[in-house]
Amino acid sequence: MPIISDKKLQDKIKWSPHPGQQEVLNSKSRDKIISAGVRWGKSALCGYEVLKHLLSDNQRIWIVSLNYDLAKKVFDYVVDFAGRWDRRLLKGVSNRIPQYFRIPEFNSWVECKSAENPSSLMGEELNLAVIDEASRMKPEIWERYIMARLASRRGKSFAISTPFGKNWFYRRWLEEKENSGAFHFTSKDNPYFPQEEWERARLKLPEQIFKQEYEAKFLDDAASVFRGVREIATALFLDARPGHFYCMGVDLGRVEDFSVITVIDQTTNSVVYWDRFNKIDYPFQKQRILAVSQRYNNARITLDSTAIGTPIRQDLEYSGAFVDDMQFSLKSKKLLIEKLSVYIEQKYIRIPTIEVLLDELESFGYNLSLSGNIIYSAPSGLHDDCVWSLALACWNLEQDILSPEKITSSFFEEFKKPPPNLTRFHYE
Repeated sequence: MPIISDKKLQDKIKWSPHPGQQEVLNSKSRDKIISAGVRWGKSALCGYEVLKHLLSDNQRIWIVSLNYDLAKKVFDYVVDFAGRWDRRLLKGVSNRIPQYFRIPEFNSWVECKSAENPSSLMGEELNLAVIDEASRMKPEIWERYIMARLASRRGKSFAISTPFGKNWFYRRWLEEKENSGAFHFTSKDNPYFPQEEWERARLKLPEQIFKQEYEAKFLDDAASVFRGVREIATALFLDARPGHFYCMGVDLGRVEDFSVITVIDQTTNSVVYWDRFNKIDYPFQKQRILAVSQRYNNARITLDSTAIGTPIRQDLEYSGAFVDDMQFSLKSKKLLIEKLSVYIEQKYIRIPTIEVLLDELESFGYNLSLSGNIIYSAPSGLHDDCVWSLALACWNLEQDILSPEKITSSFFEEFKKPPPNLTRFHYE
Protein backbone atom coordinates (compact mmCIF):
# COMPACT_ATOMS: atom_id res chain seq x y z
CA MET A 1 0.00 0.00 0.00
CA PRO A 2 1.16 3.58 -0.65
CA ILE A 3 2.85 5.08 2.38
CA ILE A 4 2.49 8.68 1.18
CA SER A 5 -0.82 10.52 0.89
CA ASP A 6 -1.93 11.92 -2.46
CA LYS A 7 -2.07 15.42 -1.05
CA LYS A 8 1.48 15.32 0.31
CA LEU A 9 2.87 13.77 -2.87
CA GLN A 10 1.05 16.18 -5.21
CA ASP A 11 2.08 19.21 -3.18
CA LYS A 12 5.70 18.11 -3.18
CA ILE A 13 5.93 17.39 -6.93
CA LYS A 14 3.76 20.42 -7.79
CA TRP A 15 1.27 18.45 -9.86
CA SER A 16 -2.49 18.61 -9.50
CA PRO A 17 -4.79 16.28 -11.44
CA HIS A 18 -7.47 17.96 -13.50
CA PRO A 19 -11.08 16.76 -12.87
CA GLY A 20 -10.93 13.87 -15.36
CA GLN A 21 -7.65 12.59 -13.96
CA GLN A 22 -9.02 12.87 -10.43
CA GLU A 23 -12.06 10.83 -11.47
CA VAL A 24 -9.74 8.01 -12.56
CA LEU A 25 -7.67 8.25 -9.36
CA ASN A 26 -10.84 8.01 -7.27
CA SER A 27 -11.89 4.76 -8.92
CA LYS A 28 -11.41 1.60 -6.84
CA SER A 29 -11.40 -0.63 -9.92
CA ARG A 30 -8.40 -2.95 -10.15
CA ASP A 31 -8.14 -2.59 -13.95
CA LYS A 32 -8.67 0.84 -15.50
CA ILE A 33 -9.26 1.31 -19.25
CA ILE A 34 -8.90 4.92 -20.34
CA SER A 35 -9.98 5.90 -23.85
CA ALA A 36 -8.98 9.54 -24.17
CA GLY A 37 -8.13 12.02 -26.90
CA VAL A 38 -4.61 13.22 -27.57
CA ARG A 39 -3.09 15.51 -24.94
CA TRP A 40 -5.78 14.72 -22.40
CA GLY A 41 -3.07 13.81 -19.88
CA LYS A 42 -2.93 10.00 -19.97
CA SER A 43 0.87 9.79 -19.68
CA ALA A 44 1.08 12.27 -16.79
CA LEU A 45 -1.66 10.46 -14.89
CA CYS A 46 0.10 7.09 -15.25
CA GLY A 47 3.48 8.64 -14.44
CA TYR A 48 2.00 9.85 -11.16
CA GLU A 49 0.46 6.45 -10.39
CA VAL A 50 3.77 4.69 -11.08
CA LEU A 51 5.67 7.05 -8.76
CA LYS A 52 3.11 6.54 -6.01
CA HIS A 53 3.72 2.78 -6.23
CA LEU A 54 7.50 3.21 -6.40
CA LEU A 55 7.42 5.10 -3.11
CA SER A 56 5.93 2.01 -1.47
CA ASP A 57 7.55 -1.23 -0.34
CA ASN A 58 8.46 -4.06 -2.69
CA GLN A 59 6.71 -2.84 -5.85
CA ARG A 60 7.26 -4.41 -9.31
CA ILE A 61 6.05 -2.26 -12.19
CA TRP A 62 6.10 -2.42 -15.99
CA ILE A 63 5.43 0.30 -18.53
CA VAL A 64 4.56 -1.51 -21.77
CA SER A 65 4.14 0.14 -25.16
CA LEU A 66 4.56 -0.65 -28.85
CA ASN A 67 8.29 0.03 -28.56
CA TYR A 68 10.79 1.42 -26.04
CA ASP A 69 10.58 4.96 -27.41
CA LEU A 70 6.83 5.10 -26.80
CA ALA A 71 7.17 3.52 -23.35
CA LYS A 72 9.50 6.39 -22.49
CA LYS A 73 6.59 8.88 -22.59
CA VAL A 74 5.22 7.63 -19.27
CA PHE A 75 8.70 6.80 -17.94
CA ASP A 76 9.84 10.42 -18.42
CA TYR A 77 6.96 11.64 -16.27
CA VAL A 78 7.96 9.15 -13.55
CA VAL A 79 11.54 10.44 -13.57
CA ASP A 80 10.46 14.10 -13.62
CA PHE A 81 8.06 13.64 -10.71
CA ALA A 82 10.64 11.59 -8.75
CA GLY A 83 13.22 14.35 -9.19
CA ARG A 84 10.77 16.88 -7.78
CA TRP A 85 10.17 14.61 -4.78
CA ASP A 86 13.86 13.97 -4.04
CA ARG A 87 16.64 14.44 -6.58
CA ARG A 88 18.74 11.84 -4.81
CA LEU A 89 16.37 9.19 -6.16
CA LEU A 90 17.53 9.88 -9.73
CA LYS A 91 20.76 7.96 -9.20
CA GLY A 92 18.59 4.85 -9.66
CA VAL A 93 17.52 5.84 -13.19
CA SER A 94 18.93 4.19 -16.31
CA ASN A 95 17.91 5.50 -19.73
CA ARG A 96 19.68 2.67 -21.55
CA ILE A 97 17.25 0.31 -23.24
CA PRO A 98 15.37 -1.22 -21.52
CA GLN A 99 14.96 1.87 -19.35
CA TYR A 100 14.49 1.24 -15.64
CA PHE A 101 14.27 3.09 -12.33
CA ARG A 102 15.11 1.42 -9.02
CA ILE A 103 14.60 2.76 -5.50
CA PRO A 104 16.62 0.46 -3.19
CA GLU A 105 15.25 2.17 -0.10
CA PHE A 106 11.82 0.67 -0.84
CA ASN A 107 13.04 -2.35 -2.83
CA SER A 108 10.85 -1.14 -5.70
CA TRP A 109 11.48 -0.76 -9.44
CA VAL A 110 9.83 0.12 -12.74
CA GLU A 111 11.01 -1.12 -16.14
CA CYS A 112 10.02 -0.25 -19.71
CA LYS A 113 8.91 -3.08 -21.98
CA SER A 114 8.28 -3.34 -25.72
CA ALA A 115 5.40 -5.27 -27.26
CA GLU A 116 7.70 -5.90 -30.23
CA ASN A 117 9.55 -8.38 -28.01
CA PRO A 118 6.86 -10.54 -26.32
CA SER A 119 9.45 -12.99 -24.98
CA SER A 120 10.59 -10.23 -22.59
CA LEU A 121 7.09 -10.10 -21.10
CA MET A 122 7.56 -13.23 -19.05
CA GLY A 123 8.75 -14.32 -15.64
CA GLU A 124 7.96 -11.38 -13.37
CA GLU A 125 5.25 -10.91 -10.75
CA LEU A 126 3.81 -7.41 -10.98
CA ASN A 127 2.01 -4.96 -8.73
CA LEU A 128 1.23 -2.55 -11.55
CA ALA A 129 1.28 -2.58 -15.35
CA VAL A 130 0.77 0.48 -17.53
CA ILE A 131 -0.14 -0.43 -21.11
CA ASP A 132 0.32 2.62 -23.34
CA GLU A 133 -1.04 2.78 -26.92
CA ALA A 134 -3.04 -0.28 -25.90
CA SER A 135 -5.48 -0.16 -28.83
CA ARG A 136 -2.58 -0.60 -31.28
CA MET A 137 -1.32 -3.79 -29.62
CA LYS A 138 -2.20 -7.37 -30.39
CA PRO A 139 -4.73 -8.75 -27.88
CA GLU A 140 -2.37 -11.52 -26.75
CA ILE A 141 -0.01 -8.95 -25.21
CA TRP A 142 -2.64 -8.47 -22.51
CA GLU A 143 -4.25 -11.89 -22.56
CA ARG A 144 -1.17 -14.13 -22.65
CA TYR A 145 1.50 -12.03 -20.96
CA ILE A 146 0.55 -9.04 -18.82
CA MET A 147 -2.59 -10.41 -17.20
CA ALA A 148 -0.70 -13.50 -16.03
CA ARG A 149 2.08 -11.38 -14.51
CA LEU A 150 -0.44 -9.51 -12.34
CA ALA A 151 -2.25 -12.56 -10.97
CA SER A 152 -0.13 -13.67 -7.98
CA ARG A 153 0.18 -10.17 -6.49
CA ARG A 154 -3.32 -9.15 -7.51
CA GLY A 155 -1.68 -6.30 -9.35
CA LYS A 156 -3.43 -3.33 -10.94
CA SER A 157 -3.40 -2.20 -14.55
CA PHE A 158 -3.88 1.01 -16.50
CA ALA A 159 -4.59 0.52 -20.23
CA ILE A 160 -4.45 3.92 -21.93
CA SER A 161 -4.97 4.82 -25.57
CA THR A 162 -6.90 6.67 -28.20
CA PRO A 163 -9.30 4.20 -29.88
CA PHE A 164 -8.33 2.27 -33.00
CA GLY A 165 -11.58 0.85 -34.29
CA LYS A 166 -13.64 -1.63 -32.28
CA ASN A 167 -10.90 -4.10 -31.42
CA TRP A 168 -9.85 -5.85 -28.18
CA PHE A 169 -9.28 -2.52 -26.43
CA TYR A 170 -12.92 -1.59 -27.13
CA ARG A 171 -14.13 -4.96 -25.84
CA ARG A 172 -12.08 -4.55 -22.64
CA TRP A 173 -13.47 -1.04 -22.26
CA LEU A 174 -17.02 -2.42 -22.45
CA GLU A 175 -16.19 -5.14 -19.90
CA GLU A 176 -14.72 -2.70 -17.40
CA LYS A 177 -17.78 -0.43 -17.62
CA GLU A 178 -19.45 -3.08 -15.49
CA ASN A 179 -16.81 -2.51 -12.80
CA SER A 180 -16.70 1.29 -13.08
CA GLY A 181 -13.20 0.93 -14.51
CA ALA A 182 -13.83 2.29 -18.03
CA PHE A 183 -13.32 5.98 -18.78
CA HIS A 184 -13.89 8.12 -21.86
CA PHE A 185 -12.57 11.66 -22.33
CA THR A 186 -12.12 13.96 -25.30
CA SER A 187 -9.05 16.14 -25.69
CA LYS A 188 -11.17 19.13 -24.63
CA ASP A 189 -11.93 17.44 -21.31
CA ASN A 190 -8.44 18.55 -20.32
CA PRO A 191 -9.12 22.13 -19.14
CA TYR A 192 -5.62 23.13 -20.25
CA PHE A 193 -6.09 21.95 -23.85
CA PRO A 194 -6.09 25.03 -26.14
CA GLN A 195 -9.42 25.62 -27.89
CA GLU A 196 -7.64 26.85 -31.00
CA GLU A 197 -5.79 23.52 -31.28
CA TRP A 198 -9.13 21.69 -31.25
CA GLU A 199 -10.46 23.85 -34.09
CA ARG A 200 -7.21 23.58 -36.05
CA ALA A 201 -7.28 19.78 -35.83
CA ARG A 202 -10.98 19.64 -36.74
CA LEU A 203 -10.35 21.63 -39.91
CA LYS A 204 -7.04 20.01 -40.84
CA LEU A 205 -7.66 16.31 -40.26
CA PRO A 206 -9.96 13.85 -42.04
CA GLU A 207 -13.25 13.57 -40.16
CA GLN A 208 -12.76 9.95 -39.09
CA ILE A 209 -9.29 10.63 -37.73
CA PHE A 210 -10.46 13.70 -35.81
CA LYS A 211 -13.32 11.75 -34.24
CA GLN A 212 -10.98 8.98 -33.20
CA GLU A 213 -7.92 10.93 -32.08
CA TYR A 214 -9.51 13.99 -30.48
CA GLU A 215 -13.07 12.91 -29.62
CA ALA A 216 -11.84 9.40 -28.67
CA LYS A 217 -14.79 7.75 -30.40
CA PHE A 218 -14.85 4.04 -31.11
CA LEU A 219 -15.71 3.88 -34.81
CA ASP A 220 -16.49 0.92 -37.05
CA ASP A 221 -13.70 0.44 -39.62
CA ALA A 222 -11.93 3.56 -38.33
CA ALA A 223 -8.70 1.68 -37.78
CA SER A 224 -8.37 1.10 -41.51
CA VAL A 225 -7.01 3.69 -43.88
CA PHE A 226 -8.41 1.80 -46.89
CA ARG A 227 -12.10 0.94 -47.13
CA GLY A 228 -13.78 -1.48 -49.48
CA VAL A 229 -10.54 -3.29 -50.26
CA ARG A 230 -12.14 -6.62 -51.15
CA GLU A 231 -14.71 -4.93 -53.37
CA ILE A 232 -11.97 -3.98 -55.86
CA ALA A 233 -10.30 -7.42 -55.86
CA THR A 234 -11.62 -8.31 -59.31
CA ALA A 235 -8.56 -7.82 -61.56
CA LEU A 236 -6.75 -10.52 -63.50
CA PHE A 237 -3.05 -11.05 -64.14
CA LEU A 238 -2.55 -10.16 -67.81
CA ASP A 239 0.34 -9.81 -70.19
CA ALA A 240 1.13 -6.56 -71.97
CA ARG A 241 -1.21 -5.32 -74.72
CA PRO A 242 0.05 -3.38 -77.75
CA GLY A 243 -0.43 0.35 -77.40
CA HIS A 244 -1.20 0.24 -73.69
CA PHE A 245 0.67 2.39 -71.21
CA TYR A 246 1.78 0.78 -67.95
CA CYS A 247 3.04 2.25 -64.69
CA MET A 248 5.05 0.31 -62.17
CA GLY A 249 5.61 0.81 -58.45
CA VAL A 250 8.67 -0.66 -56.73
CA ASP A 251 9.18 -0.74 -52.98
CA LEU A 252 12.68 -1.97 -52.19
CA GLY A 253 13.10 -4.22 -49.18
CA ARG A 254 15.93 -3.93 -46.71
CA VAL A 255 17.29 -6.93 -44.77
CA GLU A 256 14.17 -8.84 -43.65
CA ASP A 257 11.67 -6.63 -45.53
CA PHE A 258 10.26 -7.63 -48.90
CA SER A 259 10.76 -5.97 -52.26
CA VAL A 260 7.47 -5.67 -54.15
CA ILE A 261 6.79 -4.90 -57.82
CA THR A 262 3.30 -3.81 -58.91
CA VAL A 263 2.32 -3.06 -62.53
CA ILE A 264 -0.90 -1.22 -63.45
CA ASP A 265 -2.45 -0.96 -66.94
CA GLN A 266 -3.23 2.75 -67.31
CA THR A 267 -6.00 1.96 -69.81
CA THR A 268 -8.01 0.01 -67.24
CA ASN A 269 -6.45 1.12 -63.94
CA SER A 270 -6.03 -2.58 -63.11
CA VAL A 271 -3.08 -4.35 -61.53
CA VAL A 272 -1.89 -6.85 -64.15
CA TYR A 273 1.40 -7.99 -62.61
CA TRP A 274 2.62 -8.40 -59.03
CA ASP A 275 5.72 -9.93 -57.45
CA ARG A 276 7.06 -10.06 -53.89
CA PHE A 277 10.46 -11.38 -52.83
CA ASN A 278 13.20 -10.94 -50.24
CA LYS A 279 16.78 -11.96 -49.46
CA ILE A 280 17.84 -11.32 -53.06
CA ASP A 281 20.96 -9.29 -53.82
CA TYR A 282 20.38 -5.82 -55.23
CA PRO A 283 22.09 -6.52 -58.60
CA PHE A 284 19.60 -9.32 -59.22
CA GLN A 285 16.73 -7.14 -58.03
CA LYS A 286 17.71 -4.51 -60.61
CA GLN A 287 17.69 -7.12 -63.35
CA ARG A 288 14.25 -8.31 -62.30
CA ILE A 289 12.83 -4.77 -62.15
CA LEU A 290 14.23 -3.93 -65.58
CA ALA A 291 12.91 -7.17 -67.12
CA VAL A 292 9.39 -6.52 -65.81
CA SER A 293 9.45 -2.94 -67.08
CA GLN A 294 10.52 -4.11 -70.55
CA ARG A 295 7.90 -6.85 -70.54
CA TYR A 296 5.17 -4.24 -69.99
CA ASN A 297 6.00 -1.94 -72.91
CA ASN A 298 8.79 -0.18 -71.05
CA ALA A 299 6.53 0.63 -68.12
CA ARG A 300 7.35 3.85 -66.31
CA ILE A 301 8.80 3.00 -62.89
CA THR A 302 8.08 4.94 -59.70
CA LEU A 303 10.69 3.83 -57.20
CA ASP A 304 11.27 4.36 -53.51
CA SER A 305 14.64 6.07 -53.89
CA THR A 306 15.34 6.43 -50.16
CA ALA A 307 18.79 5.07 -49.14
CA ILE A 308 19.83 2.26 -51.52
CA GLY A 309 17.08 3.29 -53.97
CA THR A 310 19.12 6.15 -55.43
CA PRO A 311 21.95 4.07 -56.97
CA ILE A 312 19.41 1.49 -58.16
CA ARG A 313 17.43 4.25 -59.87
CA GLN A 314 20.59 5.50 -61.55
CA ASP A 315 21.51 2.03 -62.79
CA LEU A 316 18.00 1.48 -64.16
CA GLU A 317 18.14 4.80 -66.02
CA TYR A 318 21.55 3.89 -67.47
CA SER A 319 19.89 0.72 -68.78
CA GLY A 320 17.22 2.74 -70.58
CA ALA A 321 14.34 2.53 -68.10
CA PHE A 322 12.04 5.46 -67.41
CA VAL A 323 12.23 6.08 -63.66
CA ASP A 324 10.51 8.57 -61.37
CA ASP A 325 12.13 8.55 -57.96
CA MET A 326 10.07 9.14 -54.84
CA GLN A 327 11.99 10.16 -51.73
CA PHE A 328 9.99 8.80 -48.79
CA SER A 329 9.21 11.46 -46.18
CA LEU A 330 6.26 12.26 -43.95
CA LYS A 331 4.86 14.52 -46.66
CA SER A 332 5.40 12.20 -49.64
CA LYS A 333 4.05 9.18 -47.75
CA LYS A 334 0.95 11.15 -46.78
CA LEU A 335 0.33 12.15 -50.41
CA LEU A 336 0.86 8.60 -51.67
CA ILE A 337 -1.43 6.94 -49.13
CA GLU A 338 -4.21 9.50 -49.34
CA LYS A 339 -4.30 9.23 -53.16
CA LEU A 340 -4.40 5.43 -52.93
CA SER A 341 -7.12 5.63 -50.28
CA VAL A 342 -9.33 7.72 -52.59
CA TYR A 343 -8.69 5.40 -55.52
CA ILE A 344 -9.70 2.34 -53.50
CA GLU A 345 -12.75 3.91 -51.86
CA GLN A 346 -14.00 5.36 -55.18
CA LYS A 347 -13.19 2.10 -56.99
CA TYR A 348 -10.91 3.82 -59.49
CA ILE A 349 -8.55 0.83 -59.47
CA ARG A 350 -8.80 -2.95 -59.47
CA ILE A 351 -6.42 -5.44 -57.89
CA PRO A 352 -6.15 -9.25 -58.12
CA THR A 353 -7.14 -11.43 -55.17
CA ILE A 354 -3.71 -11.64 -53.51
CA GLU A 355 -4.25 -12.44 -49.84
CA VAL A 356 -0.99 -10.93 -48.59
CA LEU A 357 -1.81 -7.66 -50.40
CA LEU A 358 -5.40 -7.65 -49.14
CA ASP A 359 -4.25 -8.35 -45.58
CA GLU A 360 -1.71 -5.51 -45.66
CA LEU A 361 -4.27 -3.06 -47.05
CA GLU A 362 -6.89 -4.01 -44.46
CA SER A 363 -4.49 -3.81 -41.50
CA PHE A 364 -2.69 -0.64 -42.62
CA GLY A 365 -3.21 2.19 -40.14
CA TYR A 366 -1.83 5.42 -38.82
CA ASN A 367 -0.51 7.13 -35.74
CA LEU A 368 -0.72 10.77 -34.77
CA SER A 369 2.59 12.42 -33.87
CA LEU A 370 2.92 14.73 -30.89
CA SER A 371 2.81 17.68 -33.33
CA GLY A 372 -0.48 16.43 -34.79
CA ASN A 373 0.91 14.99 -38.04
CA ILE A 374 -0.51 11.75 -39.43
CA ILE A 375 2.08 8.98 -39.78
CA TYR A 376 0.91 6.10 -41.97
CA SER A 377 2.32 2.62 -41.36
CA ALA A 378 1.53 -1.02 -40.72
CA PRO A 379 0.77 -2.08 -37.15
CA SER A 380 3.80 -3.02 -35.08
CA GLY A 381 5.29 -6.32 -36.22
CA LEU A 382 3.50 -6.44 -39.61
CA HIS A 383 4.67 -5.64 -43.15
CA ASP A 384 3.49 -2.83 -45.43
CA ASP A 385 5.74 -3.31 -48.48
CA CYS A 386 2.79 -4.35 -50.70
CA VAL A 387 0.89 -1.19 -49.75
CA TRP A 388 3.76 1.13 -50.67
CA SER A 389 4.38 -0.65 -53.96
CA LEU A 390 0.71 -0.28 -54.94
CA ALA A 391 0.71 3.38 -53.85
CA LEU A 392 3.83 4.06 -55.95
CA ALA A 393 2.23 2.35 -58.96
CA CYS A 394 -0.91 4.48 -58.57
CA TRP A 395 1.05 7.73 -58.37
CA ASN A 396 1.01 8.35 -62.14
CA LEU A 397 -2.62 7.36 -62.69
CA GLU A 398 -5.00 10.05 -63.86
CA GLN A 399 -8.09 8.94 -61.93
CA ASP A 400 -10.79 6.74 -63.52
CA ILE A 401 -9.62 6.49 -67.11
CA LEU A 402 -12.14 3.67 -67.41
CA SER A 403 -15.10 4.23 -65.10
CA PRO A 404 -16.08 1.44 -62.70
CA GLU A 405 -19.37 0.85 -64.54
CA LYS A 406 -17.49 -0.18 -67.69
CA ILE A 407 -15.29 -2.71 -65.93
CA THR A 408 -17.36 -5.88 -66.26
CA SER A 409 -16.62 -9.57 -66.35
CA SER A 410 -17.09 -9.56 -70.13
CA PHE A 411 -14.44 -6.84 -70.38
CA PHE A 412 -11.95 -9.02 -68.53
CA GLU A 413 -12.93 -12.05 -70.62
CA GLU A 414 -11.63 -10.16 -73.63
CA PHE A 415 -8.27 -9.73 -71.93
CA LYS A 416 -8.01 -13.43 -71.14
CA LYS A 417 -7.36 -14.05 -74.85
CA PRO A 418 -3.69 -14.45 -75.81
CA PRO A 419 -2.32 -11.15 -77.10
CA PRO A 420 -1.11 -10.86 -80.66
CA ASN A 421 2.62 -10.53 -81.40
CA LEU A 422 3.79 -7.82 -79.06
CA THR A 423 5.78 -4.86 -80.25
CA ARG A 424 7.71 -2.80 -77.79
CA PHE A 425 6.16 0.60 -77.11
CA HIS A 426 8.51 3.41 -76.17
CA TYR A 427 7.61 6.65 -74.46
CA GLU A 428 8.67 9.62 -76.54
